[in-house]
Amino acid sequence: MQNEAPIDLAKCRLKIQRYCDKAERAPFDVEKKLIQYGVWSQDRQELMSELITLNLLSESRFASAFAHDHFEFRKWSKRKIELHLKAKRVSPRNIQDAIRNFPSEADSLQIRALLPALQKKYEKKGRLKNQYAAKALIRKGFQTEEVFKVLREMSEDIDTFLD
Repeated sequence: MQNEAPIDLAKCRLKIQRYCDKAERAPFDVEKKLIQYGVWSQDRQELMSELITLNLLSESRFASAFAHDHFEFRKWSKRKIELHLKAKRVSPRNIQDAIRNFPSEADSLQIRALLPALQKKYEKKGRLKNQYAAKALIRKGFQTEEVFKVLREMSEDIDTFLD
């Protein structure tokens, strides 16, 4: 929603600096916010440049923080993180740099960590608990093949343990 009154650029500058200071922001989100404030194109570019110069805005820093936080706290897969970074219009290089920090088997390890809790959560579903758990993992962006591979491996471990 654009303001009808002319924008006070000095107030807008302070407002957008506070916005960027609170958390890591994607340049795309900052630009959307400036459009929302009613800032003209040339002024937007100048403000964006100032934010970068003041080190309040960094696409690579945003991508790394986003990837780390969503992997660690939301337990998303690398693929889902990559798709969300693309939606934020982060450059492919910064996306790859952010995801490169994770070990190659990170998704598999994440599935192994999440699966027991999900199986317990869906225990009332009886024989379908693994199906429900698998669907929950797939919604987090994990590859279907990887989910079922780990599910089979963990089931075999349980079967061998019971023998």
